[in-house]
Amino acid sequence: MISLNATLANERIKKIELKGHGNGLKGKDILCAAVSGISQTALLGILYYNKNGIIWKIKDGYMSITVKDTSDDKIQAILTSMIVGLTAISKEYPGKIKIKTKAVALDSPLNPNSII
Repeated sequence: MISLNATLANERIKKIELKGHGNGLKGKDILCAAVSGISQTALLGILYYNKNGIIWKIKDGYMSITVKDTSDDKIQAILTSMIVGLTAISKEYPGKIKIKTKAVALDSPLNPNSII
């Protein structure tokens, strides 16, 4: 199971956390490959436009992106595209990807290491 947790602050994406695997054979799991391709391309796009605009962590089966300034429209567009793409994949593979969103107040401190 792959889970995507998105935290929104005043309707802007503040944090994305992606965890899990597609549970297919290593090197042959099309679901895992699709999720990795979309999420890693989003991260690379953000790093290209504003590498100082996020705090990020990536390791096997895990990615988190915390947005420092939610008013950055390029970062918001890239992360929104990532969510739209993963949502489309989740419809093709029901029960394999869980997507959740959580709204918080803009002035609420977010611990980048917390689990949503």
